Amino acid sequence: MINSTKAASEVLGMMLILSTMMVVIGSIMVVGVPMIDSAKHTAKMDVAMNSFLSLQNDIEEVVRGPIWVQDPSNITNIAGTAPSRETYFELMDGTLSEFPSSTNLTHTANGGEYTTNISTGKIEYKSGDEFIVYENGAVMRIYGSGTPIMVSDPLINIFNSGTYRTIISIHAINLRGSISSTAGESKAIVETRLKYYNQTIESTGTPNSNQSNILIFSDYPSAWSEFFDKELSGAGLTPGNKGDSTGYNISGTMPLEIQVYGMDSDENVLDIFLSVYDSGIDQEIE
Repeated sequence: MINSTKAASEVLGMMLILSTMMVVIGSIMVVGVPMIDSAKHTAKMDVAMNSFLSLQNDIEEVVRGPIWVQDPSNITNIAGTAPSRETYFELMDGTLSEFPSSTNLTHTANGGEYTTNISTGKIEYKSGDEFIVYENGAVMRIYGSGTPIMVSDPLINIFNSGTYRTIISIHAINLRGSISSTAGESKAIVETRLKYYNQTIESTGTPNSNQSNILIFSDYPSAWSEFFDKELSGAGLTPGNKGDSTGYNISGTMPLEIQVYGMDSDENVLDIFLSVYDSGIDQEIE
């Protein structure tokens, strides 16, 4: 009898090949497929982001329309005086929804102190556990985990006039209409029309405020807090506590409260140029 192991070696070789193939296929299923799906989802959200940036641009064109027609303070009937725009969205199995505001911008004045309440509504695109949102002129991206990121700033500007004074310009964008939503794989159109335009507070050649309080009613206060912190610190103001004689304070969540005290330590001195505009937008998702 001759002892031979040739048959056994062929069986072992085949088993090794099959084992290697199973490990490779399993690795692809566990690692490769999720990576491909993640890349496809990221690309989809990037496309939606570009659509929201186009929407932001279209809305800004619409709300600035009356300025080129006549004195905004004299506009009482907006019909026929401003343009309209249509923004196209690829839904890509996502959901596009509009949640309009139920109230207009309001403000109260007490001597040199102004309090402005901004409740503006939003348009959002949802896919999976991620959102892209247009709210009060800003575009934000909300990932499945982590804090919201403001991708594009609203029509709010705060800066130093160069003469130890602070300039605050707010253009609130109020989304009106009714709650609507659409989903699927097809395209959607968001039609934007200007409903009204108000110059609520007009800044003249002299400061008109010694304290400006801004209340933002938003589901994403952290993004707004970061935006105002960047704007206010960039204007040379220093963060502090409520009631400080100078600087600013940001606190709260709903609403987020921004208190600006200006640069002059004398609380009786007007050192803030405040101007507030309010545009109402009728939007329809088709």
